[in-house]
Amino acid sequence: MTESKSLAALGEVPARGSWYQLLSDFGEGVGMLTKTHRYRPSGSDEVQESDRMLLVLAVVEPASYGVGYSPEETVVAMWLEQTAPGRFSQHHLSFPMTQFTELVAPGEEPPEYGDWQTQMAES
Repeated sequence: MTESKSLAALGEVPARGSWYQLLSDFGEGVGMLTKTHRYRPSGSDEVQESDRMLLVLAVVEPASYGVGYSPEETVVAMWLEQTAPGRFSQHHLSFPMTQFTELVAPGEEPPEYGDWQTQMAES
């Protein structure tokens, strides 16, 4: 887990289908999304601390149906949560573009994504 520069600091914008690392905890209380999470790889008893990665599903125009009113583009992203060994649930959230670019840095596909894809194929 290394310190990274935000997309805003890099002058970049998010792209659909790309992974981004959350740079700091976001929100409060039960709804807080933490910058790291605990993950147990498939077939292992070892729990690892991993960076939280967000997958951009879409970048939508201002005031688009389904994401609420925003005067700027909105980023719709997904993150995964391990609910039990080998089991994952997906969560979706949206951010105004400027907020998203300040909260994330370029990331990479997390190992739990492959486990989640396997779970989805077995469903």
